Amino acid sequence: NAESNNANPLRREYHEEDDGNYDDDGEQAEDSDDDDGSLFGTPSQFVEGFLSHMNEMARRNASASRAPRQTLSSKIRPDEDDDEESDYDDDAHENSTDVRCAACYRSGNQDHKWRRLVTLPCCGTNGREANSSTRFCAACILKLAVTRPSASTSSEYHRYDDEPDEYPVRKFYEKNVQKENKRFCECPRCRDILLVKIKGVQPADEDDSDDGSSDNECDCSDCVAERRDRAPRESFKTATSISVHVPSFRAKCWHIGRKRGVAKLLWKVALLHHTFMPFEALGGEEEKGTILRLTGWGIIEKVPGKWNANVYRMDRGDQTKLIKFFRLKDPSEKDQKSECLLMSYVGPCLMVAAWKHLRDEYRIDRSLRMLNRFSFLGLHFFGYLPPLPLSWRQELVVTAFILFSVTLAAQLLCVLLVYATVFFGVGLSVCYVLKRINNVTYCWWQVIILSYVAYRLNAWFYESPYLSWGVLVSPKAMIPVKKLLWG
Repeated sequence: NAESNNANPLRREYHEEDDGNYDDDGEQAEDSDDDDGSLFGTPSQFVEGFLSHMNEMARRNASASRAPRQTLSSKIRPDEDDDEESDYDDDAHENSTDVRCAACYRSGNQDHKWRRLVTLPCCGTNGREANSSTRFCAACILKLAVTRPSASTSSEYHRYDDEPDEYPVRKFYEKNVQKENKRFCECPRCRDILLVKIKGVQPADEDDSDDGSSDNECDCSDCVAERRDRAPRESFKTATSISVHVPSFRAKCWHIGRKRGVAKLLWKVALLHHTFMPFEALGGEEEKGTILRLTGWGIIEKVPGKWNANVYRMDRGDQTKLIKFFRLKDPSEKDQKSECLLMSYVGPCLMVAAWKHLRDEYRIDRSLRMLNRFSFLGLHFFGYLPPLPLSWRQELVVTAFILFSVTLAAQLLCVLLVYATVFFGVGLSVCYVLKRINNVTYCWWQVIILSYVAYRLNAWFYESPYLSWGVLVSPKAMIPVKKLLWG
């Protein structure tokens, strides 16, 4: 050990700093025989840690519910490629009145199946497409649909991320919704989600396939080895035509749920009331970008009106589909922990929304609605309510029950406050008399009189004609006002 430590000065310096078991000659002291002299521990400890790490990775991969990653071709081109026949000319374009594609600047030809200008169903219906100056041809829509952006560009999760293995993101990775002939993409004009159906997909002819090789490539050993190790290039495919559609709500959610932060916000949207989703309840400034993206995709929309700038809503039927999508039949312990963490984040958001509606807008009604929803979700997560969604009659019954419970709790609080006041009042009065009177012999009758006076005050307080204990401790003068407001 001494020779090996002397041969490795870094190792020797490490042990000198930690143990100090070296003499002046640099030899190890006798009392350090148990020291293994390794920076990472003994070899057995290193191997054991490495094996435990590999076992944990294998367990996570086995328990993950992600669907097998689907390899989709990104090289699908029109069967009649006319790149060389492009009639684009700068002078002609400036003086031409024909509508051109905004991506490739070719003149539109409605008689050609790839040069025709496509009507986008999301933002081009009701004659808006003909009046728009931003049009796109079928060939460019096909290229947009088959192009596979990177995970960072498309805001999707990477392969090594752990979040897709946790609820609720895990629900969107249980199956692949995109297929070779059905691709999802964002509208290049309004950023809504489109479904592009590609028809007649088949492998291209061998003469048309571009394998990326060239006669002028270098033939040195290094370049040849690099080309040999390189993965085989993807072959081209051709398509006969395309059609553009608006996907269903469920299919759209399947697609956008894989983007970062969208799944959790969709889970939150499913829990709020479909007609009242304040900006702060959805996450506030922290989730502002994701909220705007959901609005652009048509999942939620702003409530019209001057005083509803920060309030959103969604269709009740769509929310019902979203609730059923997130429902867990046999939740595991990990899923229950994830739900608890999500609820611990939703609860404070609802309280903050209630406070800001009261402080900034002086809207007591909206504040009470947020508090009611907070209580509603609390009853739901503790298992006291049937599974969501509930009908409006069931929600009305739950709201009445919450109102009754809050009123009963307020009445109990007032009663406890009165009893506490009487209790501490009598106790402090007796202690005060005991401290002020020096003659102990004549103290007992004064204490009795003081206790009797406190008792009579308490009895008068309950029997006073100016107080009503029907619902809350309130003066009877307020009864006409209460009848006027609440009937």
